[in-house]
Amino acid sequence: MRLVFLDPPSPPGRVAFRDAHGGYGEMCRASRLRTPTLDVFHAAAWAREAGAATEVVDAVVRALRPEEAVAAVRALRPDVLAVRTAFGSLPHDLRTGLRAKAASGAKLVFFGPQAAVDRERLLAAGADAVVLGEAPEVFAAVARRGLTPMTGLALPGAPPPPPAFLEDVDRLPVPRWDRVDWRRYSYVTAQTSWGCPVGCGYCPYPLTQGRAQRFRSAASVVAEFSALRRMGVPFVLLRDPFFTLARRRVLELCAALERAGTPLLWGCETRLEAVDDALAAALARAGCIRVQFALESADPGLLKAVGRSPLPAAKARAQVALLKRHGMLTYAFYMFGLPGETEASARATLELALTLGTDAAAFSAATPFPGTALAGRPERGGLGRAAAERLREEAKERWKQRPRAARKPSPLLAAL
Repeated sequence: MRLVFLDPPSPPGRVAFRDAHGGYGEMCRASRLRTPTLDVFHAAAWAREAGAATEVVDAVVRALRPEEAVAAVRALRPDVLAVRTAFGSLPHDLRTGLRAKAASGAKLVFFGPQAAVDRERLLAAGADAVVLGEAPEVFAAVARRGLTPMTGLALPGAPPPPPAFLEDVDRLPVPRWDRVDWRRYSYVTAQTSWGCPVGCGYCPYPLTQGRAQRFRSAASVVAEFSALRRMGVPFVLLRDPFFTLARRRVLELCAALERAGTPLLWGCETRLEAVDDALAAALARAGCIRVQFALESADPGLLKAVGRSPLPAAKARAQVALLKRHGMLTYAFYMFGLPGETEASARATLELALTLGTDAAAFSAATPFPGTALAGRPERGGLGRAAAERLREEAKERWKQRPRAARKPSPLLAAL
């Protein structure tokens, strides 16, 4: 079987990051950043181990137009075409997938969390199957059995099966970065744990990965890091939702990486309050050079309303300084448009971002991803989606123009 995985072209006027937000993705107006969609490469690796000839067409990193992506797929002559879709790009992805199916004669399968949400729509439009749940093991089964009834694979005219869920994540093979020119990416990615028990009201990770955490063994992570290093990969960003939540496990993993000679430089995502001096030192010795974290808002009331514990600005500054003392690059995430947001609270968040002293910052607009507490919630006062998007674009521009010297926070931020 020839199985081609397609990360479709970005929608017009956007840059797609389909791996963001628990796999629901994010569509940005402009960005120089280019990142892979990790489950595409896990699925390609597992399907290849199961006997399929696999290829990956990443139309985003190659900046392909839809017709160019279709031509690239047709040239590979797939038996099965697997298209990764996302929230905000699904209509565009569907059109591209159907065109590629017609051009190549392949069976068409959609996957990703948004594909499961829109299963009926995709099947009615002409898809031959839709993956429900986690895709890699499903595509390994497809490589062996074709598009037949199985857990995690919805077929036309049949009741939906249970979603696929990989309990033993050590079974995941090293992603098939050799299927693309991985040097085109800003960095490649890996994952050592899945799931988050915290459950913030805007966050889809507990929905797409579960609340219970699943961990790869230290030996598995060391083996993957070593394999990536042999490929020439210099740095990998971990996609774990909350990397340092299980502190003992992280210390054991760091010790294993240190014993292996710290084979790779890497970064992770966590919460600032979940890192202390000893843990930061262990991360640094193990090769971690970048820590990213979400602060979201400077308004504690907004955060409490969506189930997130706020972190006082003074504590955030102290934690950023701690990470920097250990040589870490710091990367903060902020969000505009949470329920009850006002222009004043949004500008206080922007002021926090500009004065916190992190090396990088990213801004998003609160998005009602399917299944989250925000989904279907009517707007009641505060900022609407359009205002949140406007502030997001302003924040990105202000961040680019910020002075390098540290600035004192404004009275508005202090008041919050």
